[in-house]
Amino acid sequence: MLIFLIQTMYRLLGTALFSAVLTFSLIKLYQKFTNKQTKRQVIPPLGGIAIFISFWTGFFSLFPSLMFNSSQWNVFLASGIILLTGIVDDRFVLNPRQKSFGILLAANVIYFMADIEFSTALLPAISPNVFNILSYVLTIAWIYFVTNAINLLDGLDGLASSVSVVSLLTLAITTYYFSLSIRIVVLMMLLLLAASIIGFLPFNWFPARIYLGDTGALFIGFMYATLTVTNLKNASFFSLIIPIILYIVPLFDTSYAIFRRLMTGRSLIERDEDHIHHRLLRLGMSEPQVVLIMLGTTLVFSILAILSHAYPHWRNYILGAVIFITAAMFVAMLKLSDTRKK
Repeated sequence: MLIFLIQTMYRLLGTALFSAVLTFSLIKLYQKFTNKQTKRQVIPPLGGIAIFISFWTGFFSLFPSLMFNSSQWNVFLASGIILLTGIVDDRFVLNPRQKSFGILLAANVIYFMADIEFSTALLPAISPNVFNILSYVLTIAWIYFVTNAINLLDGLDGLASSVSVVSLLTLAITTYYFSLSIRIVVLMMLLLLAASIIGFLPFNWFPARIYLGDTGALFIGFMYATLTVTNLKNASFFSLIIPIILYIVPLFDTSYAIFRRLMTGRSLIERDEDHIHHRLLRLGMSEPQVVLIMLGTTLVFSILAILSHAYPHWRNYILGAVIFITAAMFVAMLKLSDTRKK
């Protein structure tokens, strides 16, 4: 076990280093070709490619036997569809429906080919036919919503990547220390994804030398959603709440965006500049300040998630605190909206 832990640490460090080297190389390569054409400095949106390659390289080097596992290959295939969707979007700018098609296609690969879905333990005692429909709808909706949430959050240097690192590491901690049955493969995928983003993050922090792009934001959100569904197999209903708490910043931001668009009669799928980070910027805050505020909020929710596992008898109070903070965020968003109107 000790040897495995040491090897794992080396793999994680190696993955982060490989991601950093790959990110740096992509920056130089992109600048070399674009500077000849534009005669100006252009920030490449290629972060997702570095994260994708370093993540899967680290994973298959740690678990070479899984290279021949059909379920794992289907996850790889689905993530490849997401990567391709992001690359095409970054290059040609897909409309929301075209982008949604790519995400939904990948989500269906996860459900039908990788056999990853919400399990019976999380659903009430219902007939098999109703269960299959409900499981499908919940799985596809969760993957689609989370993938889009991270994509919408990626509006400032280092924001989506840093929030994701904190959420992934916290989910790995709760998985290792508090799960009834630890799924080593899922745990390592969480850690490897975090390591891949950590290697990229110094180049993405303000002022960014490289962007996540839709390629990276879609991939991170998609993998987080997929891994949380995988991790919830035969878990309790409470376990379903933890991934929501950890990603509550992007999930709240997207939910509020849907709410305000419904209230104003605007399209639900078109981008705008009225998200949390946009509103904080309009208050006069700098980009790093906004990122630190949203990262700090994620850390608070992460601590609450760990405490809810560590102290089950406090769980109701902790969930009450989560609801209270979320409600306060909702009120704050309404106030910021009123301020803008004035």
